[in-house]
Amino acid sequence: MKVTNVTPQKNNTHRVSVFVDNEYAFSLDETDAVLLKIKVGRELTKADIDRCIMECNYTKARDKAFEILSRKPLCCKELEDKLFAKGYDNAIVAEVVRELEDLGYLSDADYATLFLEHCRAKMWGKKKIRYEMKQKGIESGIIEDVLADIDEDDSLCDVTETIISKYGREDLNDMKVKAKITRYFASRGFDFSLIDKGLRRAIEVIDNE
Repeated sequence: MKVTNVTPQKNNTHRVSVFVDNEYAFSLDETDAVLLKIKVGRELTKADIDRCIMECNYTKARDKAFEILSRKPLCCKELEDKLFAKGYDNAIVAEVVRELEDLGYLSDADYATLFLEHCRAKMWGKKKIRYEMKQKGIESGIIEDVLADIDEDDSLCDVTETIISKYGREDLNDMKVKAKITRYFASRGFDFSLIDKGLRRAIEVIDNE
């Protein structure tokens, strides 16, 4: 099998279409074409063509990954899922993710730190944050390291301030109101002991106003 033509693509001049025995066989990034020594007249085996097709798919997957990450930060599993959805196979996706991690473009630890800020802004407690991070495929060790940065006093202040602003006009000593407040924060992953402390502090603050 012989390469009979190598032509730049119309929609992407950085890629070339390769024709073998006068029929389209595969496309490559122009840099990959040079590295693989693809030129008119070269004889190719089936193994050579299979390698070129793999390189083609790998480069496309890597370019797609960069495009996806340019829009928003993602953890490894989220990027993998998006690449799988585009039809790339397991081996190529795993290699792309590994390369981007090595280059520093992808880091579950960095993502977890950013995601923690998002969670705190939404008034989520440790339980819910831990659950959401696990759903994203982040390793337990990374999750616990990030959660260790949450200061308990800061969380207590957040809960207290939210109780005052959201429920300050209600009777915080009323059992039904207390139950409603407890359900609200429990659904957001806060421990019952922290909720109780926040309630008592909120009552003290309102009583002293």
